[in-house]
Amino acid sequence: MRSSGHWKLPASLLMALLPVHSALAHHPQTPSNNPLDTITVTGTRDQGRLADTATSIGMLDEITIRDINPTHSADLLNRIPGVFINQLGSTGQGVSAAIRQPITTNPVYLYLENGVPTRSPAFFNHNALYEVNVAQSQGVEVIKGPGSALYGSDAMGGVINVLSNRPITRDSLGLTLEGGDYDWRRAQLNGQTVWRDHHLALRLDTMDSEGWRQHNDFDRTSGNLVWQTGFGDFAINTVYSGTWLRMNTGGTGLSLSDYLHNPEKAGNLIGYRDVSSQRLSSLWQASLGEGEISLTPYWRNNRLDYLATWTLNTGRPVERGGVQVLDSQDAHINESGDDSYGLQIKYRQALDTWPRAFWIAGLDLDYSQGFTHQTYIERTDTDPGRYWLSFRRVKPIYDYEVDFTSASPYVHLETDLGSGWRLNAGLRYDRVSYDYHNHLDTDLTSPIHKRPADTEISLDHWSPKLGLVYQVSDWLNAFAAYRHAFRIPSESQLFRAGATVDSTQLKPVKADSYEIGLRGHWRSQITFEITLYEMPKTDEILSVSDDTGARRNVNAGDTSHRGVELGLDWMMTKELGLGLAYARNRHRFDHWVENGQDFSGNTLPQAPAYFANLRLHYAPHWLQGGRLEAEWNQQGQQFIDEANTLIYPGHRLLDLRASFAVTDGVEIYLHLLNAQNNRFAEPTSRFGPTYTPGKPRTLMGGVKFHW
Repeated sequence: MRSSGHWKLPASLLMALLPVHSALAHHPQTPSNNPLDTITVTGTRDQGRLADTATSIGMLDEITIRDINPTHSADLLNRIPGVFINQLGSTGQGVSAAIRQPITTNPVYLYLENGVPTRSPAFFNHNALYEVNVAQSQGVEVIKGPGSALYGSDAMGGVINVLSNRPITRDSLGLTLEGGDYDWRRAQLNGQTVWRDHHLALRLDTMDSEGWRQHNDFDRTSGNLVWQTGFGDFAINTVYSGTWLRMNTGGTGLSLSDYLHNPEKAGNLIGYRDVSSQRLSSLWQASLGEGEISLTPYWRNNRLDYLATWTLNTGRPVERGGVQVLDSQDAHINESGDDSYGLQIKYRQALDTWPRAFWIAGLDLDYSQGFTHQTYIERTDTDPGRYWLSFRRVKPIYDYEVDFTSASPYVHLETDLGSGWRLNAGLRYDRVSYDYHNHLDTDLTSPIHKRPADTEISLDHWSPKLGLVYQVSDWLNAFAAYRHAFRIPSESQLFRAGATVDSTQLKPVKADSYEIGLRGHWRSQITFEITLYEMPKTDEILSVSDDTGARRNVNAGDTSHRGVELGLDWMMTKELGLGLAYARNRHRFDHWVENGQDFSGNTLPQAPAYFANLRLHYAPHWLQGGRLEAEWNQQGQQFIDEANTLIYPGHRLLDLRASFAVTDGVEIYLHLLNAQNNRFAEPTSRFGPTYTPGKPRTLMGGVKFHW
């Protein structure tokens, strides 16, 4: 499609790539000035109105991201009701999440970049968000609850889609320089240009910090290259993404005494993590017949080396069954990686015989090759304390390669039913297989590290969904939905068997989600959404550990998850606005027996009773486009252990932000995080127990240049 010798994006692609507008951020207006007309691209894998979606979706737009300029994804995503991202490592870049689940590192979330999973489901990494350039993204969308009917495995607790391929329409250049406490330094470059038929963008974010705790320094570089062009009838949108991260992981859990009185102390002096993550995807989109087809081939490359600090315990002998054994029998160094090649095929067509009806059919293909080398380590220092100062490599634990293949067709249908009703329905079939090759002696007699023999495993699963939307009025929208979800066992659960005799027999975890919700706006000042959900899960994979670190995995758990989520934005005046994100949850063991103890009926550990985020912003004219903001975060009480005998009382944090436009092209800003300097724990653990202190009061500031 050419005009005057220059290629242009077709209108359909422009619609699909409209900037994301958030009804739950501080910029609630959309092109129609109705938040229910907000465009979402994650709920159906295509553009659609929020009002037509029988799903609770939280969104943040590019303006919000630029205002916050997050140093960690938690700074941004915790503004969405029902979403809590936990910053691991006391200012590091690690991530655990709680979306309709406890705070967990389990494989129950799916992370996307422009609709493409950042990792194969076989090689899940709970830290996946540190592999994505969130700070320079052009929008984030979060499906809360299952998304398996469209996205397959992993999409159980939620789906997080980071957007970086919005249309490039003009030339611009931006540079940000930032500094702060604890030798924090960051530089960001953001440039784009339109040159004939080629629309190009470069975004680069590089940061480093010495950290406020010992052995807690890190440096990270993340970036995107975007190329938008055309070929024949196709509009082509290509994105390369890369992230490189090196961090020392001394910011681990402390004893209660050290947490209260010496939080700067390193949890250990040996932990480290090195990350390399690269992705290349290319969206080809064109009209075909009466509809539109899109083809997205992609490539992914991930490398990860780390010392597993959570397996260390004290490294000293303990008595178990009358025998002296080390209490860190699973302590190890891990070297792993995977390469993926895939293709997403999607076709959308309107149904003229039904009112406002369309169907989407697609096929996802993924082939991934991965490897894992794990080496057992023992403590060598003579320090009487619980923290490791030195170690030696002892012997290999695991050394294997695994190929993963998946083929997943899906279909999605929407239509009006009359009198304000709209139907959403979908179904997906996933067929996956593992081909595993072990390079060590098969050891089925070791009580601690069993190694499965070479094997092939195949799994398949159907995932349906059904939703109804009712347009109560122009300003009020109601929805109800049933969604089924599943999670295949990851390669680590299947082939790093620990003490499990039959780990290759693990079944997928399954969940059924039921939710109802109301969303809307009042006049032009207030937007809101309230959602209630219930989600029972079966065949939970228990990772059971004893006090020596011996671990085994088994399908033996049933849990239930329910809660209410509330989002509210109120523009009190043109200059003053208030935002609220609140979630109250109950996560319970329905059936759970671990090491002979029955925890059925107890509350899951790491499951705070509620999360709250309250924001007040003020943007008077004298700031010349700048703004002042106070943000209040509160986390409720949680149990630390399955027996519900250890309690963390929760915490409250206050963050302050200010910005001022000096000229049209220069802006300065200051951020004061944890302004009250409150002591709080990020993750806690029953082993010890231990508490990982969050960062104290931290001041950072910067200057932005725009051309």
